[in-house]
Amino acid sequence: MSENSAKSIRNGVIATVIGGVILMFIPSMRGYFSSFLSWLWSGITSLWSALWVEHLVFGWIIVLITVMALIGLVTVVLFLWGIMGKKDFHSYTEDVIHDAVWRWRWTFNNISDLWCFCPRCDATLVYDDSTCRNYLTNTSRTDFICENCNNSVIASINGGNKSYALGAIEREIDRKIRTKEFEKH
Repeated sequence: MSENSAKSIRNGVIATVIGGVILMFIPSMRGYFSSFLSWLWSGITSLWSALWVEHLVFGWIIVLITVMALIGLVTVVLFLWGIMGKKDFHSYTEDVIHDAVWRWRWTFNNISDLWCFCPRCDATLVYDDSTCRNYLTNTSRTDFICENCNNSVIASINGGNKSYALGAIEREIDRKIRTKEFEKH
């Protein structure tokens, strides 16, 4: 006898045994199922008659108010769970990027008033993007300088002028929000 035919016979015997066990439970399950259906039908008819019996207020109005109250309760619970369950990125308004302290505000979901400050003295930094206008240099960069700390360069962002540098910082902030890295602050 080949291996395939032995597996086929074995699978047939297993299927027959499982089928016999299922058929053995059908008569007792039929009784449970019919009693469940009769219980369900009596509940539906009782509810239907309670909805149309004359009270001070019709039963269907009470059911409607109850359903609306439950929907409202579920909505409030889900809203509060969402607020407490995760940190909102709108509270993320400061970070150290490229060795400078950057601060901003949120206007709806957009970054506004983005600027950098010295990490040592908290002075507002000034920018120098003169290398961007010099065609003899290969590197375009914007330096951010602290006037209180002996005109030292606090941060340098390669690639372009002041607008490019601010855009690079905004992209870094967006990346930290997408990756949820901002939650560590």
